[in-house]
Amino acid sequence: MAILTPIRDTPFLKNAPDGESIVTALRPWHRRLIVQQTIRWTLRGAALGLFLLCVPLLLSRFFPWATAPYWAIGLALATILFALASALWYRPSLTKTAQYVDKHLALHDRLGTAWELRTEQSVLAQLQRRDALQHIKTHNPAKSLSLRPHRSLMFILTVFIVIAALLTLLPNPMNDIVKQQSAFQNTIAKQIKAIDKTRQDLVHQPTLTPTQQKQLDQILRDLQAKLKQAQNKAEAQQAIAEAQAKIEQLRNPQTTRNAQGSTAASTSLQNSTTPSLSSLGQALASGNSKQRADALKSLGSQVSKLTPEQRSKLAQQIEEAANKASSNPTLSKSLHQLAKATANGTASEVADAANAVSAAAAQDSVDQAQDAAIGQTAQSVQQAANNFASATDGTANPQQTPQGQGQGKGQGQGQGQGQGKGQGQGQGKGQGQGQGGNGTGGSGGANGAGNNKGKNEQVTVPGQITSGTSTRNKENGPNSVVQDGSSVPYSQVIEQYNQAAHDAIDNSTVPPDVKDLVHRYFNTLEGQ
Repeated sequence: MAILTPIRDTPFLKNAPDGESIVTALRPWHRRLIVQQTIRWTLRGAALGLFLLCVPLLLSRFFPWATAPYWAIGLALATILFALASALWYRPSLTKTAQYVDKHLALHDRLGTAWELRTEQSVLAQLQRRDALQHIKTHNPAKSLSLRPHRSLMFILTVFIVIAALLTLLPNPMNDIVKQQSAFQNTIAKQIKAIDKTRQDLVHQPTLTPTQQKQLDQILRDLQAKLKQAQNKAEAQQAIAEAQAKIEQLRNPQTTRNAQGSTAASTSLQNSTTPSLSSLGQALASGNSKQRADALKSLGSQVSKLTPEQRSKLAQQIEEAANKASSNPTLSKSLHQLAKATANGTASEVADAANAVSAAAAQDSVDQAQDAAIGQTAQSVQQAANNFASATDGTANPQQTPQGQGQGKGQGQGQGQGQGKGQGQGQGKGQGQGQGGNGTGGSGGANGAGNNKGKNEQVTVPGQITSGTSTRNKENGPNSVVQDGSSVPYSQVIEQYNQAAHDAIDNSTVPPDVKDLVHRYFNTLEGQ
């Protein structure tokens, strides 16, 4: 009969390793695997990032792409960071570590089995753990798991680094176009900002009606929208020209004629020896409503004290002013009415006529103020156009760098009419040099024609002198305004300049040899 006897504890079983010893043995391998995976995944991400970096840099050499370097750097960094984060997020667990070490060291699943039986206390489990620990202690993680990347990966990284360096260091033919586009966009942004300031100024224009303010604001907003969408200088200039045309349509042409008639009438009245009429003329010229009312009141009280002969003489002076104000129908009609009432000597008629004159003058002041406000807006748009043209000159085509030099003689005449009469005539000589096909010269009222290459060279057409208040040029009269000129191809104005030069030379005392020199000069310009 068999008898079961208890197994005696032996020293071998008493010193058997527990499950914690397996965890302790796996930790160095686990850390080594995490470092290895992090390095390899990051290097692979760097290779992919360098490839993505090269793509925008390569594309930017075929079409203008100002932000290509930023996209390239951003894609490269994002890819590398994503690879690093993925390596840390998907780091191997202790179970995966045990399986990998078994396969890498050819332990025949000793370590994996010991890890699965780490919580078992049976003799078989203890023997399994002891055997696994004995085999793993014969290996070193630093020597068994290399951190050196594969040669193929390093070759790919080297190739992409060289390509990226070449794409970065070699000159890009598209850079000039990118710079032009950048300068164009900067100019557009500045002009949009200037137009926005003009829109804000419209709110503080009390002389404009709400309808006029709304119309001007809409024109300026449309201009800003078109400038934002403009792809080149031609589109931007076309948008500005359309806005200027719309603004000019809001101006009343009769306002200018009314102003001319009012100026002529005021000049005539100021020449009168009668104080009340002289004061009325000054009031019409300055637009002072109080002075105008006082002058008309003084005239009304004076009429009843005059003899028929004196009233007739006074009426003739008013009638003369009315005739000179013919371009201002309302004012002319009211002055005719005042002259008739003065001749009759009827106080009520004089008062009614005085009210009519005052109303016509007041309406002229309102119309002129509104026209001036609209003109100020138009001038702001014109200034934006001038700034745009000056800022983009020389950047339209970098391959064209024509040079030219011009010398010219010109003569300009101008008349201004205001408080008194002013006439000015000036002669001047000017020399100018221009690069990029632009050159003008002239001073003292003269405009020089440039002898540059190409008939499309831009020259400055001198402005006109009109009535108004100005402090620009005292020689143009005490009450004259000099309008700004504009730039046009000289082929459009050379014939006019030629005729003006011929007339000026022929009517002057210039020596014949100088006349022939001027004639030959303009003939040479026409032949280009």
